[in-house]
Amino acid sequence: MGPAAPGPGPYALPLATAAFALLAVSLVLFVVMFLVLRNYHPNRKRGLEGYLDAAGVSLLFLVFGLVLVIVVATHDPHGNKTSFALYATILNGYWLAFAIPVVTVGSSVQARSRGAIRWLIPSMAVAGLMFGAMFAYYYLAPT
Repeated sequence: MGPAAPGPGPYALPLATAAFALLAVSLVLFVVMFLVLRNYHPNRKRGLEGYLDAAGVSLLFLVFGLVLVIVVATHDPHGNKTSFALYATILNGYWLAFAIPVVTVGSSVQARSRGAIRWLIPSMAVAGLMFGAMFAYYYLAPT
């Protein structure tokens, strides 16, 4: 039987942490960069495309991580092991530090080869496996 669904428990899941602030500021920084590029170089379609190629994967991972942490922490500010493992997988940063470059490379290889080298889905699968491994580590670690 797998882990229980996220729910109430003894583990504090605060959003007032440096890790959460860094995650939120990173996302805001990417959005500000996009807005500056769009506003100061409105006729530079290739520049915007380049930005989205380079930052698209990072933006998706940062949004996913931020939303996941907010949902888990607001649903149960004191969560069970599952809640804690989800929270720790994102906020400890190891998974994001691994997954973002792996999927960025996979996406770039597939885009630059015009789809001839299909690396996006395998790179996402590797990131998913790493998420599962990190989740299991935090779930099974004695706390």
